[in-house]
This record gives sequence, structure tokens and C-alpha cells, in this order.
Amino acid sequence: MSALVAILWFLGGLARIYHFARFFQIEEYQNRRYFRWLLRTPQRWGWQRPLLAWSAALILGFFLLEQATDTLALVVFGLAALVAIWPAREKEVKKRFVRTSRALRLLIASALIFGGVTILAQRLVSDWAVPALPLSGYLLAALAGVILFLLAPLALIAGNWLVTPVEAALRRLYLARARRVLRRLEPTVIGITGSYGKTSTKHYLAHILNGRYRAVATPRSYNTLMGVSLAINTVLRQETALDYFIVEMGAYVEGEIAEICRLARPRISIVTAVGPQHLERFGSLEAIARAKYEIVAALPSDGVAILNGDDPRVRQMAEWAQVGRTVLVSQEGAADAAFVARNVKETLDGLSFDVVEVASGESRHFHAPLYGIHNVTNLLLATAAARQLGLPLGEIALRVAGLEAFEHRLQRRVQPGGLIVLDDAYSANPVGARSALRVLGLHQEGRRILITPGMVELGERQEEENRLLGEAAAGVATDILLVGVEQTRPIYEGVLATTFDRSHLHVFETHAGAVAWLREQARPGDAVLFLNDLPDTYL
Repeated sequence: MSALVAILWFLGGLARIYHFARFFQIEEYQNRRYFRWLLRTPQRWGWQRPLLAWSAALILGFFLLEQATDTLALVVFGLAALVAIWPAREKEVKKRFVRTSRALRLLIASALIFGGVTILAQRLVSDWAVPALPLSGYLLAALAGVILFLLAPLALIAGNWLVTPVEAALRRLYLARARRVLRRLEPTVIGITGSYGKTSTKHYLAHILNGRYRAVATPRSYNTLMGVSLAINTVLRQETALDYFIVEMGAYVEGEIAEICRLARPRISIVTAVGPQHLERFGSLEAIARAKYEIVAALPSDGVAILNGDDPRVRQMAEWAQVGRTVLVSQEGAADAAFVARNVKETLDGLSFDVVEVASGESRHFHAPLYGIHNVTNLLLATAAARQLGLPLGEIALRVAGLEAFEHRLQRRVQPGGLIVLDDAYSANPVGARSALRVLGLHQEGRRILITPGMVELGERQEEENRLLGEAAAGVATDILLVGVEQTRPIYEGVLATTFDRSHLHVFETHAGAVAWLREQARPGDAVLFLNDLPDTYL
């Protein structure tokens, strides 16, 4: 009957594997990233309850040793197993598990491996059990069960290894299909990368080009090799004719952008910025710069590289580049910039500035219903690309006037009740955060409320950057709501280092808690900035 106890632990382990598969999926099925997340968040392992339940059963079992029967032992150790494996209620789930074909293959492989290990463990229990000790079989079965239950999340890594040949074969087929679609359409490909700003720049450029041409951009943040392939095989496959394909390219390690470029083959490449975003994974800003430069290195000899001349590391790429032309843009007056923004102003009506094409001396006034000074650079980059493709500066200015902010990138909305919402929840970096706070500061009629979990993946700079964020927020916001006690500790310390009224500083365990406070406290005319919204792997 001890096998029944083992079965309970096995079923709990399977449920645990399914639970952790969501985080494996968030970490993009990468073993190293998932394992690092496990090491970084030991509280996620939930080891306390299983060990306490097993220990309680063990102690009770020794007290009942002399009068123990199979039925009594089954009840004691069975109840302990049920208590241990019963899933704990999660505080907050933002991104649910998506049962894709790949995810199901991973789950099946992981379950098979976990089942094989469980059977092996049960056989060892049978061999090691001492018939003279009535509870020895139950004790060993429960011990093996709790160990396997706790280690069950590692089965996903083993399962991923097992299906790697299958995934590699499917990946080759998927990439081959994407290449066929690109060969059929033969669009001019424009690649965009950068530590931040790439999605907005992609969105702006697509809007500008679609005033005259047929241009399609990779949707949302589909910026990995397989994400770009998915866009090609679904969105582009429906096209009968296409002038331009705008491809956002992201990376967590060196070599990823080069791989996307081998598929897409860009003729124009745009680099928005090199910053500490994902510094934790790259290790250094120099490594980030090398990774972003891959989009320039992949250009043909007659290609064009469009670079942010205000970013020193991006600017240096102009010296490295071996292409037909490099074009620098600047809103800070860089001497060798081809496109310059002057007279920049930001109001509640949006951004206004003059764009000067230095070579011709032509100047046009731009007004964009967008927010955030950093977007001036993004618009300059999009303008420079459109000019390379023959659009007049005046036509570009007209298209820019009709732009809308991309989803969760500093969108400004006035709610029916009069609350002003600044939605910058997609991600946060030091430059964008300062820009977003500046927009919050434009609102002077009511309270200025900041809700943020802080910035992540900044490596050794993360604590300092979050402390500086706290200091900056204290100079703008009237109320500061932090999400996550430990995660936001540097921000909290930064706020307290100022004269900010401590009674207006609040810390919540979950995003939902902060929103509940907002619903209760906010009044018409108040402005709230949602700065970043961390995925489940950081909460």
C-alpha cells in the first residue's frame, strides 16, 4: 500500500511540472534562463510545506510504530502527501500558460522523464524496505516522494533536452518556409534594434511609409528569430505584394541578431540606443554594443546604417561600419548628424520640434501627439529611414501628425471618470523612466501618482538606477505606490533620501493592491503613471 503514497507524490510532481511550465515558457524555453530564475527565486520552490508535512508524518509514525497497521500508515502518510502537494494560491498571475504545440511536447517529455525516475525510485524503496519495520516502506516512499516533488521543476530542463532534436527539425522547416515567403515577395527589409525604443521606432516608420507604400512591420514585440519567422509565416504569407518589411530584432546574447539578419537580410539598419537593459544577461555594455552592431555588420556593401548620434556607443558604430552609408541623427546638436531636431517642446498636446536635413538645409516643423522626449530621437530615426526611401520631409511631417502611441508605451488616456492615465507599463529603462516622469510632471491640476515595480535586468547597476528613480520620482510625484517589497527597496530608499512626505509613500505586495488603492483614492483630474509591469518571473 506504500505505492499509493508514492502515487500521490507522483501526481503532485506532475502538477508541479505543469505549474512551472508557465515560467519556463516566459523564459522562452531556454534552459539557462529558466535555471537562473530558479536559483534567483528560491521562494518559488515552496519547500517548506512538503518538508514540514513529511517531518510531521515521520514523527507521528514513530509514535505509532508498535500499533501501526497498513491502513493507519496509509492514512498518516497519505494525508501528509495531500497537504504537501496541494497547490498554494498564487498572489497574482499576469501571464497564463499558453498550451502551444511546443509546450505540450515539452510537458509530455518532462512527464515521461519524471515518471521514469519515480518508477526507479519506487523500485529502490521496495529493495531497501525492511519487512521487520512496519513503517519503513512508507517512510522511504514518502522520503523519495518529497525529494522528487521538490526537484520536479528540473524535469522541464531534462524534457527540453529530450525534445531538442525535434524542435531543431521543426525550427529548420519553419525557417525554410519563412525564406520562401521572403523570396516570393522580395520586400526591402529594414531592421531595427536597440536597448530601448525599437518597437516605437518600428511603429512610427511603418505609419510613415504606409502613406505611400505597402509596409508591414513585425507585430508587437516579435523580435526573436522564431518570432520574426512566425510573423513572416502568418502575416506576410497573406500578402500578394509588399514594398517594405520592417523587422524588430532583439537579443539576450551575442549572435542572436546576426541569426535574424541571416533570415531577413536587411538593406537598411537602425540602431536606437545601447543601454543597461538586459545588462544582467549580457554582462557588460560593451557586449550589448557588439550584439546591437550585428545588425549593421549584416548590411550589404550598398546598405544604409541609421544611428542615434547622441548615444556614444551607437555613434561608435559609424566608425566600425563597412557599408555604403551611415546616417546619424541628433536632438542634442551633434556636429556630424544628417538630421537634427531643434526647438524641442513637450506639452500636454504632445511633442513639437523642427527637423533639419543638414545636407539640403531644408527644415520642417513636426508635431506629434506623442509623449516623452526620448520619442524625438525615435521620430528622427524613422524620418531618416523614410528619407532614404524617397519620401519628402514635408510628407513625413504630415504623417507624423497622425501618429498614435504604441500600446503600453507612454500612452495618455483620460478615463470616463476624469482620471488621467499614463500607460508606460511595457518595460522601463533609465532613459525612458526619466522621460515618463517628466510627462507626469506636466500635469499640475491634480495629484501626480506613480505606480511602479521598478526596473530589472540592469545587472550591477540595477540597485543604483532604482535608487535614482526613487529620488527623481520624489521630485515629481505627489503619491508613490511601489509594487513588491524587496524588489522596490532601492526605490524606497531613494525616496526616503529626499524630503518627500513619507505618508504618501506606499508599498504593496501585488499590482492589484496598488490598483485597489488607486480606485479608492483617485479623484477626477489626478494623473497616474504606470511605469513598468514586471512579468511573473520577477514577482
